[in-house]
Amino acid sequence: MHPHPISLQVQMPNDPSKPEWKLDGSVVTLPELPLGTFVSTLRDRILQITGSTVGASRMLLSHGTVLLANKNTIASYNLEEDDVLTLSLRDPKKK
Repeated sequence: MHPHPISLQVQMPNDPSKPEWKLDGSVVTLPELPLGTFVSTLRDRILQITGSTVGASRMLLSHGTVLLANKNTIASYNLEEDDVLTLSLRDPKKK
């Protein structure tokens, strides 16, 4: 439906326990996203824009109640201009 790239907003979690992760509860804008962009690429863009050192494998993105899978594109979720995604962190794997 959208022939042009879109921008998405990402609500970051507020986690002051690790300041190097830069998870301060802010909203980050991801501009100029082609609809063929994979969710895994969104994670990389978030790290690039924020300068966070959190591992990309720990990042979970959701839209409403839907958890976004890394292998899918933003078009597959019918995301539109300025939709808000929520970032959360997966618990570290216990060995």
